[in-house]
Amino acid sequence: MPGSSAAAERDPGKAGSGRPRRRLKPEQRRAEILDATMTVLAARGYWGLTLADVAKDLQVTVQAILHYFPTKNALLLAVLAWRDKVDIGLAAPADRRVRSAAEYVEVVTRLMQRNSSRPELLRLYAVLAAESLNPAHPAHDFFTDRLERSVTILAELAGDWHPDPRRLGLQTVSFLDGLQLNWLRDPRIDLVAQWRSWAADVFGSNPTSIP
Repeated sequence: MPGSSAAAERDPGKAGSGRPRRRLKPEQRRAEILDATMTVLAARGYWGLTLADVAKDLQVTVQAILHYFPTKNALLLAVLAWRDKVDIGLAAPADRRVRSAAEYVEVVTRLMQRNSSRPELLRLYAVLAAESLNPAHPAHDFFTDRLERSVTILAELAGDWHPDPRRLGLQTVSFLDGLQLNWLRDPRIDLVAQWRSWAADVFGSNPTSIP
């Protein structure tokens, strides 16, 4: 039908197939695109990602995605930043301070419980973190900055009670990264149990103690 393709491109609420899409607010549509992109990235990595795949999954046009994210790189970085923000907010709400090792262990435990239910998310970060070791990768700076941000966030959680918060933050990030990578290879590993075991070694059998 003449003009139907152009109309679909102008209207992000219509799929490329012509079937009507439910109307969403811009922030809802943006979140929907990010979530679908995360799934494709986890399966294929950055180099295997195409906007056409994301559009097909959502039954929208590529132009509809470009309306919110002007380039593939912009979409990738938005996905990474979005997931980090969501996970940090759920694991460590900003309105509650962490005042002991026991509370610190519980914050990270909540993150491990969440991660254990989302293997595709961990796979996404594992694939992109490895790919982005190449300085030419569009997420290279993101992952370099992410390490610093992760250490800083954990150090802030330990700042009220640990004598060397940054050391603890770096140790925690390093242990969790290795643990989660091995879990992706062998799902029989219990993320939460292994984290708690490591924490017990660090803090002693009584997590209220300070190393």
